[in-house]
Amino acid sequence: MKANFRLMAVTLTLLSASLAGCLGGDDSSADEYSGPINLVVFYDSTSGMIETSVNNGQQGPTTGVELSFDFADSTSEDGAITKIMLDPDDGSDPVEGDPSDNAVISYTWMTHGVFEITLSAEDDGGNSHSIEVSVRIDMHIVWTESTTTSSAMSFDATPDCEDGQPLPDRITISSTVDNPNSGWFGGGGANSDVTWTLVNPSDEEIASNTGTVGEGQSQTWDYTSRDTAEGIWKLNIEVAENGDDVNVNNDVTIAYPEGSEDAVNPRTE
Repeated sequence: MKANFRLMAVTLTLLSASLAGCLGGDDSSADEYSGPINLVVFYDSTSGMIETSVNNGQQGPTTGVELSFDFADSTSEDGAITKIMLDPDDGSDPVEGDPSDNAVISYTWMTHGVFEITLSAEDDGGNSHSIEVSVRIDMHIVWTESTTTSSAMSFDATPDCEDGQPLPDRITISSTVDNPNSGWFGGGGANSDVTWTLVNPSDEEIASNTGTVGEGQSQTWDYTSRDTAEGIWKLNIEVAENGDDVNVNNDVTIAYPEGSEDAVNPRTE
């Protein structure tokens, strides 16, 4: 009986030790920086939305998201800060700067994702220190096509960050089909029976809708998919035979979880 009790006590001791390792402890201090560089970076924003458009198959202008990071208050006990750097986590080369010329680094993201950017400073003694900041970049696409009976829009929902995570939280679609008047005085046109179909990268139909759009009228289909997957999505719009030509306006947003970005760190003066 005593032997069994001693065996149980040893087992509980070993189990407690293993759990202490899993739950954390003194190891948490291993990541604390103790070098000479005091890395201070200010930034007013850590999120934004890219705006892009396609009109009748022609790519329109794209406005990326520019964010700025101010290293002016970074110092080193071993000398002057000679180099600052931003790694944008989108496959592009890091951006370097000389703080004696300009202590602010700005970068424009042209692709969507939640990017784990690295901000670094190096002094003239060769010491360096880095921090990571999460940046959320969403994308808004306006896609238009005129006088058509068959329209196919495609868009890429693949995050461009290097680890590919997280996937978009949602894809939001607002698609409007307009059946314009066919003549100077109206009349003479036909109703247009329209079918919308959303297809995921595995060629699976995610959602669909139908409607009849009379001459001089329009109809909008609004849909949000939270069953997102990386890859090329397609939004197909078909007008039934004998229907009028229509105009199509698709408004698509690829959005990531709100709060997946880090909080801002503005300069307070």
